[in-house]
Amino acid sequence: MSKILLAVSEQWTVDKRIDALGRWANRLDAPILVVHVVVGLAETSRPETPGERALKLITEQLKKSTPRVESLLLFSNELVNALLKTAQEHQATMIVLGLSRQGVLERLIEGNLPRTILNTSTIPILALPPEWDGTL
Repeated sequence: MSKILLAVSEQWTVDKRIDALGRWANRLDAPILVVHVVVGLAETSRPETPGERALKLITEQLKKSTPRVESLLLFSNELVNALLKTAQEHQATMIVLGLSRQGVLERLIEGNLPRTILNTSTIPILALPPEWDGTL
């Protein structure tokens, strides 16, 4: 059975890509695991991050179109390794990434995480550009 791991970043918002992904997962009869990685260690008394809010909103939106959705919040200093290990542990058959309009300077400072995931993953990756019209 297929299982889709959706990697959610802080920049993701609920948009047409989310609805299209939910409809597509329904057609495939594939559950979705929505994952966000917070860089650092879990603290008991810390404010909610933008990525955690995105994780909640996207999970809620996906549940409107497909019932088999779970979310997972991870804490790690190694974002790429955490995502790939989670995909392996949950036997995901595909990782879905949302690309952003991040500029060259931002990528130099923060690193190009989608490219690193693409170069490191041993399972297929579906990368959704921000301009995508939401048709699968």
